[in-house]
Amino acid sequence: MKARGQEVGSAIDQFSKYLCSERNASPATVRAYVREVSGLRAFLSKTEGRDPESGKGGWKSVTTADLRRFFSSGFPGLSKSAMARKISAIRSFFTFLAGQGVLKENPAAPIAAPRGEIRLPEFLPVDEMMDLLRSLPSGGERHARDAAILELLYSSGLRVGELVSLRCEDLSLDEGTVRVTGKGRKVRVVPVGGKAADALRGYLATRASRSPLSGSPTSGALFRNMRGGPLTARSVARILSASLQRACIGRHLSPHGIRHTFATHLLESGADLRAIQEMLGHASLSTTQRYARVNVSHLVRAYEAAHPLTRGGRRP
Repeated sequence: MKARGQEVGSAIDQFSKYLCSERNASPATVRAYVREVSGLRAFLSKTEGRDPESGKGGWKSVTTADLRRFFSSGFPGLSKSAMARKISAIRSFFTFLAGQGVLKENPAAPIAAPRGEIRLPEFLPVDEMMDLLRSLPSGGERHARDAAILELLYSSGLRVGELVSLRCEDLSLDEGTVRVTGKGRKVRVVPVGGKAADALRGYLATRASRSPLSGSPTSGALFRNMRGGPLTARSVARILSASLQRACIGRHLSPHGIRHTFATHLLESGADLRAIQEMLGHASLSTTQRYARVNVSHLVRAYEAAHPLTRGGRRP
């Protein structure tokens, strides 16, 4: 990169490298941010006849008015949350340029993102979650693997990306924990329940007995496909979908829904919100509060047990 105060040769490329190396952003986040900035570049080239990457004035020529025209054009049907992500990506790009001395002010700073609607992912009630786990077939490496995946998702509340990136050495089944690398490459240690630990032991034993010469079951990718390669997030979604059908649970649920099921069931059973935050790997408690939808009946029971004017509460 050129010295501070000088125009960068390819601002979008430099921004991409910055997201990877300094922000520890995931590949999906980097692609999304670069896509949004590239969309702005294309818009300005088409409507203004100037390419901010190579034209006169560069990105310094982009004004708040330009950005308002961009955000108000050509996005019919875009949800508030999607628009908020678009604005956030563009704002981050200009913040980066300002930090490099390319800009004196961030033209995206005055633009407020719309307040997005809070949409909570689907989750399974306790009885349906138990039906799902009870319906898992046994026998063979594939079935043992699928059972271990779903048991671990529910036991430990992992993101699907965290699950498929696990390595065998991340497991400590004797201690009942798993070491997880989450967003921003932050590492946390999460408990693994006894049922999930048993399922994992069964899977690793089955895998080792099927192909004892294909590699040690104590190293390498924890969850593999039947060709021996690492499992993908899409494969986990297919495994869950097939398992829901087998259990006759008539609803669609993503692997993220199992994570939400984990958080909701913990909260309804009285777990501390801070502890749930730590297990989920949330940087902010407010994120955990949005995840953990409190069942109304749970609140009513707590109210009736504690309020002085109810039968369960003690009058002063």
